Amino acid sequence: MSPGTRHAEQVYRDLKHALLSGGYAGYSDLSVPDLATEFGLSSSPIRDTLHRMFGERLLEVGHHHGFRVIGWTPEKLRGCYTWHGQLIRLALKPGVRANAQLPIAPDGWFTDYTTPEAIVATTERMFVTLASVSGSEEIVAAIANAGERLRAVRLREIERWQDCADELNSANILAVSGTGKALLQMLWNYHRRRIRAVSMLCEP
Repeated sequence: MSPGTRHAEQVYRDLKHALLSGGYAGYSDLSVPDLATEFGLSSSPIRDTLHRMFGERLLEVGHHHGFRVIGWTPEKLRGCYTWHGQLIRLALKPGVRANAQLPIAPDGWFTDYTTPEAIVATTERMFVTLASVSGSEEIVAAIANAGERLRAVRLREIERWQDCADELNSANILAVSGTGKALLQMLWNYHRRRIRAVSMLCEP
């Protein structure tokens, strides 16, 4: 990998981290010259990074054919939660039918509830672990992408609700020692709770 490629990857990682952790407000237009100044770079790697993140559905088209940070509306957020829930059911249902009385993920996943950021990271690990049960790379990739898009919203969930870590702990217990059917029901309740609260979660 050439130095230029390594540099571009670092820009991508840094800008993506800032974007997904809520460093830029929803609907903010992203100016290539401003970002180039902020990162101390030429415009080219910044422009390439923005196009790459747009392709990953992490940005949307802004004014003057540029890009802007995704702004969640209740309708858009409801659609993303619904899609995420459908993907998880698609990943788990065949295993639940085949092994109705067995744990769906006996090894669970690494849990960390020490900070809001750690709770969100645990959430993403959980869903990717569960998606991998399907054996489908497409489902795993779709769950990972949806998780990235929801990262800032999940931080807002933790601000609004005090029991987000408890939800994850309950899911981990069911995955390790419960049944797939019970876990599927728990995750359905998880998504339904959020779908019902989209208006609140879209508030600044």
